Amino acid sequence: MHILLAERCFFGSSTKPVLLLVLGLWCVAHAATIELNWDIEYVDYSMEGMFTRKAIGINGQWPIPGVVATKGDTLIIHATNKLKEPTSLHSHGIFQNGTNFYDGAAMVTECGIPMNGSFTYVVNLNQAGTYWIHSHFKSQTADGLRTTLIIRDPDEVYKYDDEIILPLEDWFREPAKTLIKQFNNPDPHIRFKPIVPYAIIGGTCSSKKRLNFAPGKTYRIRLLNIGASFDFHFSMEAHTLRLIEVDGVMVKERTTHGVTVGTGQRASVLVTALNTTDNNYIFHADMYTDLLQMPRYNPLNFTGTIEYSPRAKIKRERSTMWMNVSDLDLEPLDAEPMLEADQIVTLDAYSGIFSDQSFRHSFNNVTYAVPQIPTLLTAMTMGDYANRTEVYGKQTDTHILKHLDVVQIVVNNHDYYSHPFHLHGHVFQIIETGDIRSKERRVKTALDTPVKRDTVVIGGGHYAILRFRADNPGVWLFHCHIDFHIMLGLQMTFVEAPDKIQSRLKHKVPDAYRENCVAQGIKTTGNALGGSEVMDLGDQDQLNPSPYPDQFESADPPSGWMLISYILQG
Repeated sequence: MHILLAERCFFGSSTKPVLLLVLGLWCVAHAATIELNWDIEYVDYSMEGMFTRKAIGINGQWPIPGVVATKGDTLIIHATNKLKEPTSLHSHGIFQNGTNFYDGAAMVTECGIPMNGSFTYVVNLNQAGTYWIHSHFKSQTADGLRTTLIIRDPDEVYKYDDEIILPLEDWFREPAKTLIKQFNNPDPHIRFKPIVPYAIIGGTCSSKKRLNFAPGKTYRIRLLNIGASFDFHFSMEAHTLRLIEVDGVMVKERTTHGVTVGTGQRASVLVTALNTTDNNYIFHADMYTDLLQMPRYNPLNFTGTIEYSPRAKIKRERSTMWMNVSDLDLEPLDAEPMLEADQIVTLDAYSGIFSDQSFRHSFNNVTYAVPQIPTLLTAMTMGDYANRTEVYGKQTDTHILKHLDVVQIVVNNHDYYSHPFHLHGHVFQIIETGDIRSKERRVKTALDTPVKRDTVVIGGGHYAILRFRADNPGVWLFHCHIDFHIMLGLQMTFVEAPDKIQSRLKHKVPDAYRENCVAQGIKTTGNALGGSEVMDLGDQDQLNPSPYPDQFESADPPSGWMLISYILQG
C-alpha cells in the first residue's frame, strides 16, 4: 500500500494525527492518493470452528480489511485476479462521474478482469459518507469479495468523539453457486428449502463483538449491510440512536430505537454513552427476510456487547427494539426540493417459471441476460445507433435517458417478498410508497425536500416512486441487491446521454480496459452481439428465456405450514 501526501485522519471534529493502520483498517489522509495492491484470491475461512469454506479474500485475508479515506482523495486499486473465473470491483454508491468505465459492473461497464489478469481502478472520492466495495461478477459478493469504504468529511456537520465502523454480513455454509441452483429450481419443494445464514458483525462472530464505550462520549456508528440477501435490524438496549446519514446522504437528526439496513444500504447513527461503568449492555443485529414466513427464521437473533467495563455484568433492558424511521420522514441537509419528472419509466417486478423451465426474476417480463460485449462499449462505438434501445439487446432491458432530464422510476413489486433496489451512478429522491394490492391504495408521500438514497427497500406487494436527474452520462444498472436475485435476472440498464458518452468518455478509456476484453475473446465494438448494425441481433427470443403465461409467483406468501410441507415432501 502506498499513501502519498498523507497527513492525518479525521474522527468527527478531531484532527489529531493517528497511525495509518488502525484496527485492521487502511486509514489515509486528506488530499491523498491512496494506492492499494490487491490480490483477489481464495481463502479458507473457519466460522468459529463450526465449518470451514472457501471465501474470496484480498492478499490472503478474509474478512477483507476496510478502506478509510477523506473526501477529495484519489483511490487507486491495482487488482490482480487469482481466481478461477473473471472478477471485477464496484465501488458501491460512488458516482464515477466521468469515469463510468471504472464502475466495475462486469459485461455492463467493463469486460471484467480475466483469470491471471489485472486492472487498475482509479476512483475519485468526491463524496463523503459510508460506502463499500464489492465484486460485480456473478455472485462473488455472496462468496465474500466485499469490504467497507469510508470517506470522511473534513467539514463534518455533526460533532462526535469517535466512530465505530460496523459492517453487517450474512454468511452461508454453501457457496453461492450451490444456492443459485436451489433458487433457480422450478420445484417449490427445493426452492423453498430454508437456508440459515450466520452473522458476521464488525468482522467477527456476532457473540464475540464488543463495542467499547467510554462514559459520556458520543460515537458515530456506521452501519453497512454488505451481505448477500438478509436485512439487518440494529438496536442497542438502554441507548437511543440518532440517525444522521443514509447511503452517503446526510440528513436532519432523527431519534429512533432501531435502524433497518437492507442489503446494500448504509446508515450512520450517533449514540451518546451513559455516564456510568456499572453495567454493560446488549446490542442487536438481527437478520430478517420475508422470503421465509416461518417464525423460527424471522428474525434470526444475533447480539453483541456494549462494553463499559470488562468487569461489569450485562444488564438487560428490552424495549420497542423494532421501531424504525421511515425513509419518507427523513430530510436531507442540502434541502433539495422535490424534482419534477420529465421522463417516466415503469418497472413491474415479477418472479416465476420461464421457458427454460427455471425460476427467474424479471422487470416487465424481461429477465436480464448479459450481452456479448459490455453495454458501455456498445454505447461508445455504435454512433447514432446508440440512441436506439434495440442495439443493446432485448434482455438488457435498456432505457435511454436524455441528458439532464429528471427521470421518474415507478417500481411495482408484485412479489410477496421485499427487494432492495440499487441505482448505480446516482442517488434518487424517494417520492412516494404504497400498497399496490389494497383497494384503499394506502399511500405515504415524501416531504417537500425528499430524502435521497441509492438503495431503497420495496416491500412485497408495494410500489415506490423515485426521481433523479440524469446528470451523469454513462451506463448505469438498476437492480435488486440480493445477490441471488441479480443472478436470476432482476436488473435493467439505463443508458444515459449516449452522445455525451461518446464525446466525453470514449477517449478516456485506459488501454488495459480493452486488453482485458481481447484476452477473454470479447469484442470491443458493436451491438449486444458484437454486430455492426442496429438490427444485426438475430432472433433474441430464441437465445434467452421468456416467461410462461400464468406462471408468476403468487403475490401472497406461502404459509408456514405450506413451507413445512414443501420441506418434508422434498
